[in-house]
Amino acid sequence: MKTFKMRLVTFIVCMAALTFSVFADAKSEAHERRKARKDEVAALVSSGDAVEGENGYIEPQKTLSKEKQSIVQAENADRRIGYEAIAKQHNTSVEAISKAAGKINRKKSAEQK
Repeated sequence: MKTFKMRLVTFIVCMAALTFSVFADAKSEAHERRKARKDEVAALVSSGDAVEGENGYIEPQKTLSKEKQSIVQAENADRRIGYEAIAKQHNTSVEAISKAAGKINRKKSAEQK
């Protein structure tokens, strides 16, 4: 029975490490994609086509072309991945993290104008 418990604990630890590794990879990949589209997002915001929302996500201000719409969707999806990782690290909700990020993003956006 002692061997079974040790194997079970070892299995759980390995699965937790694997999960963390996959999650870290997803966060890192999302971060790289966000860096690659940084100028496109800034152009959308500076042109008034979109704004930094209070909820931490980009919000379109009018009907956007498919290309611009895909930029907004991709940016918001990658932000969600980052917010989820941070929320998990700090044992809090994604909504709390995204709201805090919204304040920061809106402030940065206002300073750039």
